[in-house]
Amino acid sequence: LRWNDTYLHFHKTDPKQTYYLSMEYLQGRALTNAVGNLAITGAYADALKKFGYELEAIAGEERDAALGNGGLGRLASCFLDSMATLNLPSWGYGLRYRYGLFKQRIAKEGQEEIAEDWLDKFSPWEIVRHDVVYPIRFFGHVEISPDGKRKWAGGEVLNALAYDVPIPGYKTKNAISLRLWDATATAEDFNLFQFNDGQYESAAQLHSRAQQICAVLYPGDATEEGKLLRLKQQYFLCSASLQDIIFRFKERKSDRASGKWSEFPSKVAVQMNDTHPTLAIPELMRLLMDVEGLGWDEAWAVTNKTVAYTNHTVLPEALEKWSQAVMRKLLPRHMEIIEEIDKRVTVKPHLLFRYTTVMAQTDKVVPFACSLGKW
Repeated sequence: LRWNDTYLHFHKTDPKQTYYLSMEYLQGRALTNAVGNLAITGAYADALKKFGYELEAIAGEERDAALGNGGLGRLASCFLDSMATLNLPSWGYGLRYRYGLFKQRIAKEGQEEIAEDWLDKFSPWEIVRHDVVYPIRFFGHVEISPDGKRKWAGGEVLNALAYDVPIPGYKTKNAISLRLWDATATAEDFNLFQFNDGQYESAAQLHSRAQQICAVLYPGDATEEGKLLRLKQQYFLCSASLQDIIFRFKERKSDRASGKWSEFPSKVAVQMNDTHPTLAIPELMRLLMDVEGLGWDEAWAVTNKTVAYTNHTVLPEALEKWSQAVMRKLLPRHMEIIEEIDKRVTVKPHLLFRYTTVMAQTDKVVPFACSLGKW
């Protein structure tokens, strides 16, 4: 009830909302967190005892949500808890990994790592949103119309399906959302004739590629296929989240559907947690220009005031870089936009590693977060 009330309240009041994009969330167990934030731990434990159960035993049955495995994910989850507790209008976005964690066991040969299947039964804390689905394109080419407008076409298109997880605040009615994206393909993408002809793998190629995107957190990137999969994951998160953010911006006031993009930065703050979601910058530019029809200058002004970046390290091995070949192959339109940003924006050295706060209250942004010009 509080979850729905929170959404309706922010929908009606239309405040500036923070959207936190992170590849990891290390949530911990939701049951004890929820009853603790509601300040009913004692009462809940007493109620369970009447049925012959101990709270610790029940809590121990819950699987950790395998959405992260380190400090980056724990920090992201702490931020969501804090924002909910402070009654701030905010929302988290991530990926719904099937095997985001691993478990260890000792065998004769030594330590082994195997996948942790936290979804082998189901997660009681998530709600699948079949009404929230966005198309995500990969590969393809850029088409130029007679009037000079550019459009990304061809390639393969998967769907991003939303799963919502409640994040309750501590001793407050505010309950915000963590929206997780899962990759799916449609029935039309399954070739029934090939399957009946015995070509089983070919018949379900797109379904197989969809399952790969959210299968594992940080897949190995020693091969080009591994690099492509990692880049797919990051773009999948950015594109689905930004499409959702733009939809909500329009939904809250009907007159925005026809314009008023100058209002966007006053209503939306997109916070990128480390380098993984930095494709949010060229993707927002693409959506504003190619889909919404804005010119470069207007789109850049909106993007520059909307997106902020949290830097976690200055070590070069931790700052991601992508080869132009991989980027151009998977995201040809974005490579064009990145090259144009590189031409138009001069990054001052003292701004390269500038820190921004998670709440993104300022209108400043580090242009493309340390990666600009390093492809």
